Amino acid sequence: MSPYFALFSLTVLAAWGQQDPAFSHVPFDDWLKGAPEGHLKWSAQTLFPHLSVHQRLIAGVSARIDGSEFVGRKPGQLVVFVELRDSDNRTYRTYGVMNSAELNRPGDLALAALDMYAFIRPGEYRVAVAVYDRESKEHVLKRLKLRVPELTRDPLPNLWNSLPAVEFIDMSQEPPDRWFFPDAVGRLNLPVANAAPLRVDVVVNESPTENSMGRAGRTTRRNMGSLIPALKVLSQMEIQNGSVNVALLDLERRKVSFTQDNAVTLDWAGLKAALQDNDPNTIDVKALEHHEQNAQFFISEIRKRCETNPTGALIVLSGPMAFAKGQDLTPIPAVPGAKVFYIRYYPPSPGPSVGLAPRGRGMGPPPPMIGRRSMMSQDDSLAATLKPLSPKRFDVSTAGEFRSALAAIVSELSRTK
Repeated sequence: MSPYFALFSLTVLAAWGQQDPAFSHVPFDDWLKGAPEGHLKWSAQTLFPHLSVHQRLIAGVSARIDGSEFVGRKPGQLVVFVELRDSDNRTYRTYGVMNSAELNRPGDLALAALDMYAFIRPGEYRVAVAVYDRESKEHVLKRLKLRVPELTRDPLPNLWNSLPAVEFIDMSQEPPDRWFFPDAVGRLNLPVANAAPLRVDVVVNESPTENSMGRAGRTTRRNMGSLIPALKVLSQMEIQNGSVNVALLDLERRKVSFTQDNAVTLDWAGLKAALQDNDPNTIDVKALEHHEQNAQFFISEIRKRCETNPTGALIVLSGPMAFAKGQDLTPIPAVPGAKVFYIRYYPPSPGPSVGLAPRGRGMGPPPPMIGRRSMMSQDDSLAATLKPLSPKRFDVSTAGEFRSALAAIVSELSRTK
């Protein structure tokens, strides 16, 4: 059988932490001092830093091991250890086990890679990557440098002031955890300097908003990979005299599936349960019977929040949504004084970039997005129903565009008197 000429991203089975306890079981500090090394066909490299939908910079380290090294070794015998050291000499460590079903046939494996990622602040980092054989106790180690540049013309230059320099994240998680990264607990610096009391309602439309089908013909919610991170970011606004309240709307079932008032720390357990319960592929027949009422359910929920919070603000997060024929699309009646923002998040394109990539001395805009023009032309019934409220609309499809929208919203809310 011919070998696999492919790059395998193997599941990280380790616990993730900034000072991982697994390091206490290996002489990693001795390795750094130049302890004798073993022999292994491998390489290591840093991965391109970019701005993520979580409004955090992401960088990574990749260890690539020749498939021949797995012949005669058990799955899980090789472990990769990673240390990042910042300019203040603080260390951040994690590890991952090379353990995959593919390794049951090591003779067919050409190359294996284990990629580890972290939210990271701009700066210069020294990186040490080691591969350790649990049976022979041998190790190999490489030293790298990682430079994470500042964003060019950053509209929110102080957003990361209170964050740790490095916060490891597990990219192997399945949605919805991968949409939220619950283990990433660092908080963004998003003060809103409003003078008058202010309540901000953030409403997320969790229903599928585009005709996208996944494997086995299942409906997907690609936009939730952008909307849930955006919700997490918005919930971290620090209202000087007020609160942020959040709600998740399931338009197909015409219900509010999750609410949280004063969401200083978003209740991920409750939000995750709502997302899992409302699988778009398991909607019951009863809910489908009155689908022509979906639009008016959305309208009634938005109107209720505007009328009960006339001096506050409402932020709607959704993808562009075209309701089926037969819907009552009567717009929301105007509500005097309503302050409404509509962040219309287009689903990510199949292009290689979802954020800002380094350019020159800073980080500039990403390459043109594939199919962006056709995406922007999608019908959107929600925009028409919101029109009487005169919302400020932000069309967003990249992390950089959301960052600009976020800066504009925070600036306007800060002028509340």
